[in-house]
Amino acid sequence: MIGNLAATGIICLGLTLLSCTAAQTPEPPAARQPAGSASAVASRPAWEGDWARTLAAARQEGPLTIYASGSSATRTAIGKSFKDMFGLDIEWVAGEGSQLTAKIVQERRAGLFVPDLVQGGTTNQQAILKPEGMLDPIKPLLVIPEVLDGRLWFGGDIPWVDNEKTYTMTTILSPDHRVAVNTTMVRPDEIKSYNNLLDPRWKGKTVVANPVGRTNWFSQLLQVMGPDFMRKLATQSPIIIDNTRLGTEWLAQGRYPIMIISTIGTLEEFMAAGAPLAKVVPQEGSFLGGGGIATSLLNRAPHPNAARVYANWYLGKEGSTVQSRSVGMQSARLDVPTDHLPAQERRDPSVKYARIETEDSFVRMVSDRTFAQELFGADGRGLR
Repeated sequence: MIGNLAATGIICLGLTLLSCTAAQTPEPPAARQPAGSASAVASRPAWEGDWARTLAAARQEGPLTIYASGSSATRTAIGKSFKDMFGLDIEWVAGEGSQLTAKIVQERRAGLFVPDLVQGGTTNQQAILKPEGMLDPIKPLLVIPEVLDGRLWFGGDIPWVDNEKTYTMTTILSPDHRVAVNTTMVRPDEIKSYNNLLDPRWKGKTVVANPVGRTNWFSQLLQVMGPDFMRKLATQSPIIIDNTRLGTEWLAQGRYPIMIISTIGTLEEFMAAGAPLAKVVPQEGSFLGGGGIATSLLNRAPHPNAARVYANWYLGKEGSTVQSRSVGMQSARLDVPTDHLPAQERRDPSVKYARIETEDSFVRMVSDRTFAQELFGADGRGLR
C-alpha cells in the first residue's frame, strides 16, 4: 500500500521525505545492507529510483491541473489527501462533462494545452477525446507494485474503460441497481426477476426514464434480457419521464409503485430522507458502475511528472480509499475498506454483475438507441 510504503521508508512518499533524491531513497527493511555496499544498490528495485526521480521532477512543475465533474466535496478530499502525501497542489476546473470536453477541444484549437487530466463521465472521454487523439496512455506510467498487482483488483485487473486497457481508468466498481419500488405498494421480493415487470398488474404503473434520451438503462437491460423482453416491456405502457427527479418523487409519493432508474443518486437522496423506497436486485443480476469519475491523461500534459504521481496514487490504496469514501461507492480495489458503505452498496458475491462503463457499452448504445426508437417512437415518448 502506498501509505504503508511511506511509513516503512521504502520510497520517498511522505512530506518529510520530499527532499529525498534517488540516491537517498531508503531500501525495504528486509533488503537493507550496510550503507554504501554494492549489494545494497543492486538489491533495490529499479522502480524505486524511477519513482524518486518522478517525485523530484513533479515538485519542479507547479500545480497539477485536472478538469473534473462531480462534487466539490470529492475534489476537496482528493486534493487535500494528495497534497498531504506528496506536497503537490491540484488546480481544479469544475463543470459538467460535456462542458469540460468542449472546453478542451476549443483550447486545443487555439493551441492551448491546459489540463493534465480529465476526470468524470466516460462517454465524452471515449466518444470525443480518444477518437480525436487527445489522450495519452496511462498504463505505461504505472510503476507502484500494489497498483499493478491484479490480485488486489476485483476481476483481476485495473478496471480500464477503453478497449486497449491503457487510456481511461476508474477506481470504482459499485453496484448500480436499475429497479426501485415503493415498499408500501410492492414488496421487494415480488420482483425476483426482470420478467416480473411484465406482470399485467404493473401495466401503466412502471416509471422509466426516456429510453431514447437516457439509453443507458435500456441498453443495459437489453444486454441482460434480450430484445424480446424489451418489446414486451414496451407493451406494458410504461410512464416515460424526462426528469428523473420527478419520477423519483412520484415513486416516493406512491403515485406509481415501480421505477426503472437511469441514475441512483436521486433515489439515494430520497431514501436517506426516509422515503419508503428500496432497490431491487433481480435474479438475472445487476450492474457495476464507475460512478462517472473515470480518469484520462491528456496528451501534451503541461505537468507530466505530477500527472504520473497522481495516476499511481489514485489507483493505489490511499487514493482509492479517499475516492470511495468521498463518493460513497465501493472501490474496485479489494483492499479498500467498505465499513463506510451500507450493505446494498457493496458487491454481493452471490450476484452476477455486468460492467456498464466500458467503451464497448458506449459503442453499442448507438444501435440500442435506434432499437429504442423503434419501440418507443423517435423521441422516446410515443409508443408505436
